[in-house]
Amino acid sequence: MSLTPACIPSVNNSESLDVNSEDIELIRSHPLFQGLSDKQAEGVLTGLVPRDYPKGYMLFSRGDEMEYFYFIFDGWVKVFRESVDGNEAIIGVFARGETIAEAIAFVGGDYPASAEIIEQARVLPIRASTFVRYLKENPEVGLSMLSTLSVRMHHLVGEIESLKTQTGSQRVCQFLLKLCSVQEGAAVIALPYDKSVISGRLGIQPESLSRIFAKLRKLGVKTERGRVVISDVELLQRFCDGEAEVMNVRRA
Repeated sequence: MSLTPACIPSVNNSESLDVNSEDIELIRSHPLFQGLSDKQAEGVLTGLVPRDYPKGYMLFSRGDEMEYFYFIFDGWVKVFRESVDGNEAIIGVFARGETIAEAIAFVGGDYPASAEIIEQARVLPIRASTFVRYLKENPEVGLSMLSTLSVRMHHLVGEIESLKTQTGSQRVCQFLLKLCSVQEGAAVIALPYDKSVISGRLGIQPESLSRIFAKLRKLGVKTERGRVVISDVELLQRFCDGEAEVMNVRRA
């Protein structure tokens, strides 16, 4: 599905960014905008309007001409590519405080992958041409933004390392642990999106994900209607770290 003018707001001549103070604080915490002064941030972001997108909406498709990159305020967005046989390879799943396709803004061309809203999201489209023009007029700002490319590179390297060195069970455990708000004791977490997306993100088949959750019951991990109940977070961390013998622990 290609972008249409009716779907995407254009940059106008308004005098302020149509977001609240919490939004601005979140934007300024991102590596792409972290080094900007108040005046510079205003110059880059003035006139932009956040949009609410429903689940299933395609922000862009592979091969579309690159017009916008995106800042996520709320919700979840997956970036993926389809193979010749129709299978879907999920490159990444992005959430609050993250950007999508910002690297393409600097080189132009077509989107190399597709992006779909997987849970209702509030997103700020940023027109690439306006953004790049501002950087050319203010080269010192561009230098302060280079760090974001390094951050993204290290993230991708970490994802590749996980796929190469961890078992499917360990990748599922790592995913769950990242959602935990505690490092020990019990925890209850809500799965942020469908299990089909989780399996794609972790590089395993959906049926394998079900078998892994069944296996993890020995560690006190139970799934309940979109929630996961973990009886011992520290035990799960030990298993994720490669201590296979913890699977022999009998839960009461």
